[in-house]
Amino acid sequence: MNVRAALSLFVLAFAVTLHAQAPTSFREGVLAFEKKDWKAAEKLMREAIAGNPKETEGTVSIAGSWFETYVPHYFLARALARQGKCAEALKEFEESERQGVTPAIPDFARHLQTRGGCKPQPKAEKPKEIVFETSVPFADAPVTKPSGATGSQPVVVDPPRRAESPSLQVAKPDPNIAVRQKLRSAMNSYLHGRYDETLRVLTGVNFDDRAAAAEAALFRAAARHALYRIGGSTDANALALIEADVLIYRNLRPGAKPDPRLFSPGFIALVAPR
Repeated sequence: MNVRAALSLFVLAFAVTLHAQAPTSFREGVLAFEKKDWKAAEKLMREAIAGNPKETEGTVSIAGSWFETYVPHYFLARALARQGKCAEALKEFEESERQGVTPAIPDFARHLQTRGGCKPQPKAEKPKEIVFETSVPFADAPVTKPSGATGSQPVVVDPPRRAESPSLQVAKPDPNIAVRQKLRSAMNSYLHGRYDETLRVLTGVNFDDRAAAAEAALFRAAARHALYRIGGSTDANALALIEADVLIYRNLRPGAKPDPRLFSPGFIALVAPR
């Protein structure tokens, strides 16, 4: 048996072992999490932890080509945070971090840093008390006594004349700002799991810039792909729309590959040039 065959058998054996050790409640919990059913996700992840509390770098099949790393403490922590149960969420985040799998995966590590919004924020400093405030003139005005005035008479000093302000030039609005804001909004919605919102922001919008149009097509395809997986990977119409957006992206950015920190391996494989 050559080395490659032995390695393949090892990977297969590991995958089978992990699948056997991963309770079915983990798969159901991930689906509930994607649907934003936080209560159901919490319940199912607690059941998964009761069955196997050890997180592992191995993956579990969720639906079709969709695989997730077995990290039930991490998913439980985020589901708790979404419900405002920060005390419990922080404990689960700590346990997931202690086991060492999630800190090694960029997408998971990002949520570890914020603790799902439950991370204590530093206290704002109190504004400093203003003890004394005064105004300082720009320059001393020359004092000129009127003719015939004596030292005992009051002297009237004309205030210095202010220089006339130059006419203001109103800058023309930069159309690229609106484009960047729309893309930034869509990206933020996608990263927070608001896939319908991502599509609403990017659908029916024309981008004159090729790079912007490519990124818009990429995030539309990614959002449709996530919804397609959540729906059980059976909607042929949704799959056709995904492929259409992917084709637009490939034509606008030949040979480009999506950022693995933002997109799942399954989606990247779908977009990769053929």
